[in-house]
Amino acid sequence: MTAPSAGEPHEAGSRPGSSGTLWRQADFRNYALGQGISVAGSGVTLVAVPVLAALQLHASTLQVAGLAAAGRLPPLLFTLHAGVLVDRWPKRPIVIGCELASGAVLASVPLVSLVTEPSLAQLYAVTFLVASLQVLGSTASTAFVPQLVERHQLVEANARLGTGNSLADTTGSNLGGLLVALLGGACAIAADSLSYLLSALLLMRITTPEPAGTEPEQPTSMLADIRAGLTYTLRTPLVRAAVLSNCVNASAMAACAALWSLFLLRNLGWPPTVLGLVMGAGGIGGVIGGITGRHLAARFGPGRVIITALALSPVCQLPLLLARPGAAGQWAVAAAMAVQTGCAVAGGGLLRSIRQLIAPPELQGRAQSSGMWLAFALRPLAALLAGVLGAAIGLRPTLAAITCLLAVPAWMLWRSPICHLTSLAVTGAGPETALPAQPAPAVESAAEPGAPTAILFRDQPS
Repeated sequence: MTAPSAGEPHEAGSRPGSSGTLWRQADFRNYALGQGISVAGSGVTLVAVPVLAALQLHASTLQVAGLAAAGRLPPLLFTLHAGVLVDRWPKRPIVIGCELASGAVLASVPLVSLVTEPSLAQLYAVTFLVASLQVLGSTASTAFVPQLVERHQLVEANARLGTGNSLADTTGSNLGGLLVALLGGACAIAADSLSYLLSALLLMRITTPEPAGTEPEQPTSMLADIRAGLTYTLRTPLVRAAVLSNCVNASAMAACAALWSLFLLRNLGWPPTVLGLVMGAGGIGGVIGGITGRHLAARFGPGRVIITALALSPVCQLPLLLARPGAAGQWAVAAAMAVQTGCAVAGGGLLRSIRQLIAPPELQGRAQSSGMWLAFALRPLAALLAGVLGAAIGLRPTLAAITCLLAVPAWMLWRSPICHLTSLAVTGAGPETALPAQPAPAVESAAEPGAPTAILFRDQPS
């Protein structure tokens, strides 16, 4: 496959259907719908796998945490390489191939269940393989969005994608609880396998051409390309602050995710259907966050919105720590999850837009993958450590320690340039207002001369 160079972004109006709202653009609709279907299917599996492991296969606390770690190990191993491949090859075929392969791997679980009971070893293998494929697929998908829409539409595009994916996650989680109750965990996973196929078919309908470029004069090694992406990420102040805070946040959330469903299923005795409904409440919050995030950023400034969203995350953990068996605890946890997910979608969409707008076109894949790798490097260790602590001191004390850790990211960004970020654009809504790409490697502070002129800061506190 011939590797395209990263050419200049398309000029305004160069994409098919680039005028009008995003939902009127057929290619964006197909992309967003495909992503939503895939997310809905993953929501089913997110409910089905813990139930299958904990209730049907009687996995221990450490084994369930190990299953979570298996899904978080591929980002550590493969993300940097994925960024290089995405910058070298066309992005849409990568996404389609990963969707089809993920569906085939997941289909092995319901197929085996027709003959015998799936094993924990198979669940570990399936979880690891699907996560590995999605490392490459999600990197390509994120880097493809700036080619699919105009640069001045990126904030809106990410907000709409966040809204749609949250709605899909709600549907998937609720459907997952229902399917698990009716068919069992193994058969419910078949729905996720089908969702990947449908997503791939929709992505095949996209006609927006990817920029054609020339081969580099001097081919570089993968190691050199990886180093360039890491250098850019660590030397661009806005990106560095976002990534380092996300490293702490992602580790804490990975530790929480390894235990919280087990805590609700075993300690509080929740049925799988209730677990699915509560997880679906998070999706509703995500929809609200996706709708309101960019409007709040326009009124209060993206810096304030991002930091406030992170600051609310540990507060939303309190109902989980204080929950007792019964409907009152279920409603409290559902409401808290809705707020937490809404904050994550609102703040995360703004941070993603900033990184996409700042990154040079030829570094989009590596810029995203370097940030993901640095942010998610500790997730497998965090999940395993959570399992060890959960087995040693109990699930509730471990979740309390994780809640304290979730307060750190907001403090980190409060002390960073992001705290003073008041706008993503200077004037109007045209493409000329988008953040210009920074040269790589970026070495200037975002508050110094030479930084993007479209980022506005409040006066630094004395």
